[in-house]
Amino acid sequence: MANPFARSKTFYKLGNLLAVPLWSVLPTPPGLGVVTTTGRRSGKRRARAMRVVRDGDSAVAVSILGRRSDWFRNVQSDPKVTVKLGTKTYRGNARAIVDPVEREKARHGYEPVAGWYDYFDYASFVWDLPTAAKLRRTHNEWFDRGALVVIELQRGEA
Repeated sequence: MANPFARSKTFYKLGNLLAVPLWSVLPTPPGLGVVTTTGRRSGKRRARAMRVVRDGDSAVAVSILGRRSDWFRNVQSDPKVTVKLGTKTYRGNARAIVDPVEREKARHGYEPVAGWYDYFDYASFVWDLPTAAKLRRTHNEWFDRGALVVIELQRGEA
């Protein structure tokens, strides 16, 4: 049975209330990052735990809710972000990817299973037993219907 709440902003906000404090203290597992943006209206720093896959000097994230996601709209307003990956926090500049060639390159980094957290993520969003094949299919669905963001990481930690 699919999670009936997975397309709701409230579902993501509740998950974020639990995840951000945990992953702000502990090292994030592969496939998960804590992205901090600046609120477009409030100007306050807003942290969001999400699937982030690092690829060299950049990281790829997808707004599953598309362009209506608060963090995505914050990035559109102010592209300066920080992203915690593992034990390190990096400064970066985030931007939406619209170029088809760049999208396909990003897909190859985003699609595969990045780590154990992907299995947990799948189970909580889809409400099904995860397999590697199901994860790849779901990552492709999120990628295809979501808003794609690349974070160009700056050298050194924040």
